[in-house]
Amino acid sequence: MAGSLPLWLRLRLSALRPAGPKAKAAVEAGQGEDRADAPLLWIWAAGTCAEAAGLVARRVAARMPDIRIAMTVRGSESAPDGLPDQVFLRAAPEDRPASVRLVLDAWRPDLVLIMDETLPAALIAETQTRGIASVLADAKFGGQDGLRLDDVSLALLGRIDRIYLRDEASLERVDDRLSGPVIVVNDGALGEPPQPLHGSEAERASMAESMGARPVWLAAAVPEAEVGPVTAAHRYAQRHAHRLLLLLVPDDESQGETLAAQLTAEGWSVARRSLEGEPELTTEIFIADDAQEYGLWYRLAALSYMGGTLSGTAQSPRSPVEAAALGSAILHGPKLAPFREDYLRLEAAKACRGVVVPEDLPEVVADLIAPERSAQLAHNAWAVTSGGAGAVETIARDLAEILSGTQPARVA
Repeated sequence: MAGSLPLWLRLRLSALRPAGPKAKAAVEAGQGEDRADAPLLWIWAAGTCAEAAGLVARRVAARMPDIRIAMTVRGSESAPDGLPDQVFLRAAPEDRPASVRLVLDAWRPDLVLIMDETLPAALIAETQTRGIASVLADAKFGGQDGLRLDDVSLALLGRIDRIYLRDEASLERVDDRLSGPVIVVNDGALGEPPQPLHGSEAERASMAESMGARPVWLAAAVPEAEVGPVTAAHRYAQRHAHRLLLLLVPDDESQGETLAAQLTAEGWSVARRSLEGEPELTTEIFIADDAQEYGLWYRLAALSYMGGTLSGTAQSPRSPVEAAALGSAILHGPKLAPFREDYLRLEAAKACRGVVVPEDLPEVVADLIAPERSAQLAHNAWAVTSGGAGAVETIARDLAEILSGTQPARVA
């Protein structure tokens, strides 16, 4: 009872407010529509969750052609792209009892799906009171971007029938504090598999032949400030793999000629994509001065260092998802912007390695050049980038089965 008292007080205070204009607009927009006997799914989403909610809506509609889906997106006026005809967008009602009751009375949904960074207290409480099944999807607990786990949140979560979590870490945070809901752990945030960057198979085969059986690693979008640390790591790693080849892509591809001259002066055997085309057996550093060929470089390199993550000075940093989608293991520094969320997902799944200072780079490169080390990271990374699509299918299948009555929302 102590845990639910703050929630009770919050709901009582919000109950004093009448139905708001957004709820009235949502109801008025749907007046005159014939619901017939088709099941109705209400998707309550927040602006940042809208795209993932759209993915789920499309997959549920594909499984249930006769379904109707009402989508309300809090904090956004636009719908996700590519929604099927079964989905209609409505104004997001205020999360207060009077507003929620007005919408529930008008729509009479069979199931409510919540995808939000906060928990809509009035909606969750009212659906439980009416016996309407509720599901929370794409949820993460703890951390800077996760849902809070105070007494009010735990009381609300206990009223939800089914919860889909992004990761095992979230499960560990609630496993012994929450009973009742069905809890499913997905492989990462909901999403579609990334489209791999294009790469010519003929070019890849030709390049691989010129390289022979040499081990290869890639330094992508390397700014001037990181050339020294990267080449120092390469020098050290050559002691462990003496035929090791570095594919070096400058952050500014127009600097290829200058960079080649600098490295040649330092004693390196250098070749350039824009001149020699392919490395020779004696080439130590191949300057890949064509940013349009990243699909080729990721396919050739067992390990990719993501340039700019040591210094934060890259003007055109690359997403680690690109490398993950093409089977290259990922190494990075502490500067994760603008792809911080992607790196954190990969780190949580043990799908990449990070270093804190440039001095750490040589030993980590030397360690990860070992095929068994890079292969495990690459496998984990691929699972993370493709797992979101599998999670969408899992959630869509379960929602369809709950709506059709072949699966209970909550196991008694």
